[in-house]
Amino acid sequence: MEHEVAYSTELTKIHHTNYVRNSRAIAVLWGIFVVIYAILNIVVFIQPQWFGDTGTSDLPGFFGLWRYCELLTDGSDYSCTGDFLEFIKIDNPSFQAASIFVGIAALLFLVSIVCFLLFFFLNTATVLQICGWFQIIGALCMFLGCTIFPSGWDSPAVRRVCGYDAGKYDIGLCGLRWAYILAIVLIFDAIILAVLAFVLAAKQARLLPEIYKAEKVSKK
Repeated sequence: MEHEVAYSTELTKIHHTNYVRNSRAIAVLWGIFVVIYAILNIVVFIQPQWFGDTGTSDLPGFFGLWRYCELLTDGSDYSCTGDFLEFIKIDNPSFQAASIFVGIAALLFLVSIVCFLLFFFLNTATVLQICGWFQIIGALCMFLGCTIFPSGWDSPAVRRVCGYDAGKYDIGLCGLRWAYILAIVLIFDAIILAVLAFVLAAKQARLLPEIYKAEKVSKK
């Protein structure tokens, strides 16, 4: 009987050890994906490739959250205008609001990376929950940025490139470009990362099972 109990205890320890290893491996992968997401979010924020001219557009040009580029009169190169630090000079209020929300999303994911340092001081599940909430809010900000941005397509600068039929949520003769599409994809990625953080927090391996605690007590 004692042999069976000992065998059961050892088997439980093996399963417990495997569970902890798998949980840690998934958590490491989650952390890597969070870092990758933060980099992509920054790229989306600074790139002026949210939408731009097509073969039927009036003029060559392309636009980002806070910067837009138009072809010079001599046709040699593009001239880009806009600086996030000069916020009031951003083309229109819709682009300003979208810039703020996407910028906040990027900042929140950078903060969640900094929160990795808390693993040295706090319970793993607590840190994952903190990061999960940052990421949920980041996903919401990215969604708001992508939703608000098209309401600025009625600006004079956009109409010069996309035609005077362009208006709020009507891109006219222009087309969406990779940065805007990537921003939409990042909304879903942020939600997935946040959900995974909460799942990992909920499933974090507890302290040793009661059978181990009893075993330790008996040894003392």
